[in-house]
Amino acid sequence: MITNKFLLSRRHALVGIAGFTGGLILTSCGNKEDSKSLSLGARFADGFQAPTVFTSGSPQRAPYVLINEEGWPLSEGAPDSINLHVKEVSSEETIFEGKVSRHGERGVIPYFPLIFNPPRSGEYKVEGEGLIGHHRLLVAQPSDIKLIQIGQKMPSLQTPTMQNNLQINPICTKSSGPCILHKESLDESLSKPTPTALLISAPQFCQTDVCGPALDILVKQSELLGEKLSIIHAEVFKEPENQNFSVTPVVEAFGLTFEPSLIVANSENVVTGILHFAMDTEEVSAALSTVL
Repeated sequence: MITNKFLLSRRHALVGIAGFTGGLILTSCGNKEDSKSLSLGARFADGFQAPTVFTSGSPQRAPYVLINEEGWPLSEGAPDSINLHVKEVSSEETIFEGKVSRHGERGVIPYFPLIFNPPRSGEYKVEGEGLIGHHRLLVAQPSDIKLIQIGQKMPSLQTPTMQNNLQINPICTKSSGPCILHKESLDESLSKPTPTALLISAPQFCQTDVCGPALDILVKQSELLGEKLSIIHAEVFKEPENQNFSVTPVVEAFGLTFEPSLIVANSENVVTGILHFAMDTEEVSAALSTVL
């Protein structure tokens, strides 16, 4: 997750997923929380705090967390699922009603990825059974969103490798040093007859929240899957250690105003799976399975 002041450019670009909690301090009483004291916390750009990432006419994914009465994300004692309802504000039509399962790696904040299919652009209201209040989000027309969508071609461009950093330093901000996902450039991978998965993330700036495990998960998947597909990691900033927080070309090419983001493409370079903001092993495995 990123909430660094250097990100507040390009229409407050690269917003973090602190959502509406106002910070990154994680607290927990260690006991089962009363759902009547909990509310929904958005872990995504909803159109109000930052430009929306949602478009009409296709399934959209909105990862929520639960917020306790002190205003912090619930890290322990979260339920296995929550029941959510999504209504279009203008028509009051219910477009989703059902159970959303808990996700998340051990030791990080659990999240609940809502999958809904908004028929039209406009404002939608999300409510949870037994939860306080509601959350509103905006949905745009597909033509108004620069984000790559499922069914589109994966953009082909160079990304930094161990041999050529493309003036990105460091090429990987993983605390233990550059990860193994920088062996080849994105354009090289896309030129091969194998699927490609690209993770755009800044691990140095996201270590404890719902986005924290993303890189480690992809590294593990790369070790498990071997040459069945190429998994590539690309950083967000050009030279963060030198206070140069200009975004890298790959961020611009994929129209991102946030991180992390995982984009999966088949052997014909057509995008088949996308995960934004938060992801765990289960969701990553499902996204990768779309090309395996």
